[in-house]
Amino acid sequence: MAAVVLAEQWQRRAAVLGRRYIYSRGTMSAGTGSATSHIHVLGAGAVGLLFAAHLRQAGHPITLLLRSQAAVDRFERQGSRISVINDWVRAHPSRRLLLQPGEDITPCAVGGIQAEDIHTENDRQGVISKLVVATKAQDTLQAFGRVRMRLGAQSTVVLLQNGMGVFEAIQREFYTQPDNVPAFIVGTNAHGCLRSCSDEFVTRHTAMGSCTFATRPAPAACGAPDSALELLTALTELPLDVAVVNWSDLHVQLLLKLAANAVINPATALAGCHNGLLSPHDAPTMSGFMALACAEIAAIYARAHPHLHGELSAHAIEEYVTRIVHVTAQNRSSMLQDVASGRPTEVDWINGHLVRLAHQHGVSAPINTALLALIKLREAASEERQNPS
Repeated sequence: MAAVVLAEQWQRRAAVLGRRYIYSRGTMSAGTGSATSHIHVLGAGAVGLLFAAHLRQAGHPITLLLRSQAAVDRFERQGSRISVINDWVRAHPSRRLLLQPGEDITPCAVGGIQAEDIHTENDRQGVISKLVVATKAQDTLQAFGRVRMRLGAQSTVVLLQNGMGVFEAIQREFYTQPDNVPAFIVGTNAHGCLRSCSDEFVTRHTAMGSCTFATRPAPAACGAPDSALELLTALTELPLDVAVVNWSDLHVQLLLKLAANAVINPATALAGCHNGLLSPHDAPTMSGFMALACAEIAAIYARAHPHLHGELSAHAIEEYVTRIVHVTAQNRSSMLQDVASGRPTEVDWINGHLVRLAHQHGVSAPINTALLALIKLREAASEERQNPS
């Protein structure tokens, strides 16, 4: 219902503003530029920096919410700007022809970005109308709690995390009553990006993908605030192949992406390999693992989401995961990067989410349980090495 209301409001606003909007197969895009909107971005990792830079380049005032005053000071010392290195052009069928062999790609620097310490007292800062949350899943609850009091019923929050269950966790932790609850938009990002090892405010856009967003249905049928329409307009105008769909359509995409992450991320993190080594075509021994893992996930989905059984069959899931392995063959999964750097992973929101869902619906999940346990073991071993007793 909320998605329908939002689509109707969107089209009415388009008529009032005299803009040409396209609404096709559940997607919307703007034909002309939108008015600027002040947007806060929580999470200055690779994804957060990518979106902050593109939103600022589109003319929107941007405030990065950073984890400390020291980080704010570092950001300001280096010019209050974010740099994006568009490595994806190396694989582009036509743009790569413009590069000379061995030529470096010039970073695109975007300046005029503000920064705030997330720990600053709320009464010293203003209300946040539009918030993009791009923190890692395991960090989101704590980070969101720092800014919750700056959000209200007229605010809109975009969630961009791997895995599933973050939205539900935020609702349980902070919004047990229906009062003063912001609108929530959930997104899935298929762009490849890495934060630079040498500069914390440089992100490398390694692979061109797409983004899809949908408004989460809300208990109250009061429609979406203006901030939701404005934020969706800003996102759809970015050069990141953005679509806005109904929640039911995005839910299927998120479940498929969860399956791919649950197979690819822990396997590559444990083996220390690029995604392509999981391909059944290149490594026939992986076909058995892939089939069993996808069948287990399909069995969990069949009990948890029986109305989606046709779209989430074992065959459909295995076909999707295999395609993702092929498309991202040269990528190092985010979980592999976290394990290699000794950081906590998002496994609790990926395989952990599937294990919890399986227990809730009485389904056996030995593969996901084993992958969860092994990644947690790697995390514990890494912490032990960093902090020997």
